Amino acid sequence: MTSDGSRTPSGGIVIIGSLSPETQEQLAKVADGKIATVSGAPQTHVLETTGVDLRRLSERVNKVVGTEGVVAPILADDEGNQLLPTGRMQVRFKEAPTDKVLQSFARKHKVAPGERNKWSPQQAEFAVRTDDTRYFPDVAAEMEKDSKVATAWPDVRAAFRREST
Repeated sequence: MTSDGSRTPSGGIVIIGSLSPETQEQLAKVADGKIATVSGAPQTHVLETTGVDLRRLSERVNKVVGTEGVVAPILADDEGNQLLPTGRMQVRFKEAPTDKVLQSFARKHKVAPGERNKWSPQQAEFAVRTDDTRYFPDVAAEMEKDSKVATAWPDVRAAFRREST
């Protein structure tokens, strides 16, 4: 999933999108835990849970969410810090891609093209579409298999926890 392997599914599900009240109500019924909105990211909902198969939970949640959002597992880094996927993928190509290559890549991998990285011409961002029901980590893994790609990984925001002193 990443060049250093430091992002693994752990601890729950993230839903990125504006969910209708009806969908939120249905989600509460199928959830194996509490659903909360992420502070500072109103279109990001978190379902924290333990001891469940995150792939299966993602499939169940995806059926409820439909095209209202992108469903992804919460990720953890090597130190156990939570990383919340944003619904986008970062891709570093072996060579700086042309616009035509980016469009072709997006079509091939069923993602929406995003922005190029202004500091690294080989890197570009792609958005996972809300109608995509694939398991989120699989999208990055499939992209990474592309012969033009050096590495691909889910874009995340860190969820830091304040430690008591």
